[in-house]
Amino acid sequence: SAGCQRASQQAAADQAPEIAAALAIEPDPAVVGPANLAVTLTDASGAPVEGASVSLKGDMSHAGMAPVLAEASGAGGVYQAQWMWTMAGDWFITITATLPDGRTLMRRFDLTVARS
Repeated sequence: SAGCQRASQQAAADQAPEIAAALAIEPDPAVVGPANLAVTLTDASGAPVEGASVSLKGDMSHAGMAPVLAEASGAGGVYQAQWMWTMAGDWFITITATLPDGRTLMRRFDLTVARS
């Protein structure tokens, strides 16, 4: 089925399943307007993953919305990005990180943005 095929492609896109990725949003809960997003990457032993190149893409669950894009930077395994929630509704954030060893990590987070 298409569903199984999509899942396998998704799994193939994430080459670092042992790396944990957490997304923190400020303010939380999310409201329309400026925000700060922080991605924390930790390895299997819980140590911070430094030196990754992290980008974020925000899409709304309905079509026709321009995605929100941001590059994150930071130290100590925490990568921060300035963000703008452009509309209220259901969003999903895709985190793509190029790790120091060259592998690509991909994770998706779903959330709802409220009206301010």
